[in-house]
Amino acid sequence: MKVLVALLLFLVLSSAIGTKGEEIDGQCNYKIKLEPRPHSVSISEFGAVGDGTTLNTVAFQNAIFYLTSFADKGGAQLYVPPGRWLTGSFNLTSHLTLFLEKGAVVLASQDTTHWKIVEPLPSYGRGIEVPGERYRSLIYGYMLHDVVITGDNGTIDGQGSVWWDWFSSHSLNYTRPPLVEFIDSKDVVVSNLTFLNAPAYNIHPVYCRLVSWTLDGFLLFLLSNLVGVCM
Repeated sequence: MKVLVALLLFLVLSSAIGTKGEEIDGQCNYKIKLEPRPHSVSISEFGAVGDGTTLNTVAFQNAIFYLTSFADKGGAQLYVPPGRWLTGSFNLTSHLTLFLEKGAVVLASQDTTHWKIVEPLPSYGRGIEVPGERYRSLIYGYMLHDVVITGDNGTIDGQGSVWWDWFSSHSLNYTRPPLVEFIDSKDVVVSNLTFLNAPAYNIHPVYCRLVSWTLDGFLLFLLSNLVGVCM
């Protein structure tokens, strides 16, 4: 029975994922074209310190809140320069590019109080690992469109070893978070980044359309999904 369910899930996801050079429903594969945003600010302008120890959650939250004002003006870019930028969970907004420069590391806090607790996904009906609620992803988007997370091979480091220790010792209070999660979103691109040490999944699009991400030069393009694709 489990084998049958796994096979059916594979067939559903296979029909929804296109790869570079393929045709989908008789149409050419989707080509990503990233247009530059007309407005750009640096996370440093909002008081962030890239020393690996200063918590910058509020700086990320304030920067993105400020950039929402450019949504009807062509969108905006949040630039993360070289450094180690410690942060807890934060939301993105529509018409936004999050750009990590070479040498920039967005470093996830290992303090669980810096991760918001949210309800389990409706499709699961409960936490995957622990009954009830779950930790929200480090970088989160809900009902967004036109969002890009990219850079010059910058890094998102989840510092996930502690999470795996908690998982192995059955001491988790809530289900572990992914690094990046989008829910009910469309036109999302993730490219040219390195993901390290995730607490659970790296990239988790759920109930999304038109999502693409590039892994080692290989383009994956998600037309739509009902549950989620975990990377």
